[in-house]
Amino acid sequence: MAASNSNRSLVITTEDYPLHRYARGTREALIHHGITRDGPFPGDPGEKKTTCKAVDPSGREISIRRASKTTFSVFRDWSEEEKAAMDARRAREQAVERAHALVNSWPKSAASFRAQVVDWADYTLGLLEGRLIDGENGGYRLSDDGARRLEGLVDELIALIRTETIVMDQRLRDGYIPSCILKAVKAAEESALTQYGDNVVPFPLAPYRPPLRLDSAACSPALKGE
Repeated sequence: MAASNSNRSLVITTEDYPLHRYARGTREALIHHGITRDGPFPGDPGEKKTTCKAVDPSGREISIRRASKTTFSVFRDWSEEEKAAMDARRAREQAVERAHALVNSWPKSAASFRAQVVDWADYTLGLLEGRLIDGENGGYRLSDDGARRLEGLVDELIALIRTETIVMDQRLRDGYIPSCILKAVKAAEESALTQYGDNVVPFPLAPYRPPLRLDSAACSPALKGE
C-alpha cells in the first residue's frame, strides 16, 4: 500500500495554453518530472507563503503558486523558439485539414461527377443564353438566327455531357492531391483496392483527426509547379 501511495504522489497534471505551460502536483512530483528544481517553493525560508519565482532544470524562469496544502501550480511562458514551432505545427495541421476537405469534396464516381457538371453547365450556359438573347444590356442581342444556333449548340453540349464516357485520369488526380497528404491518400486507395477491387474508385479519406504525421513537403498540388 505504501508503494501505491508513493506512485500516486508522483502524478502531475500538465496543460499547454497559447501563452504558457501549466503543471500541477506535489513538490516531489514536480521535481521528479523535471518541472522544477528542488526549490525554492512557496513557504520555503525567505519566500512568500503562496507564490514565488524560480527557474526550471533548464534555467527557464517559472512561477510557482501554492494550490493546496500539498500541491503547487507551476507556470512557464513559452520561449520565442517554442512559439514559432507551435505556430508552424498549427499551420501544418490546418493545411492538412484543408487538404483532406479538398480531396473529400471531389466526386466519388463518374456518375456523381457527371451530375455535378450537368448542373453547373445548365446554370452557366443559362446565364450565357440570357446575356446573348434577352437584350438586357441596352438591347444588344444575337440575331434570331444566331439565337437559334446558340440554343442548338447549348442543347448539343448538354447532351454530350450527359452521354459521353467519363474517365478518371489517375495521373491528373494524383497531381491535384496536395503533397502533404499524398502518401495517406494513396495508402487509403491501395487498401480499398485490395479489399474491394475496382468497384469504389476513388476512395474518400477518413475524417481528419490531428495530430497526424506530416510529410515534409509543402501542402500544395503537385501539378501547380509543373
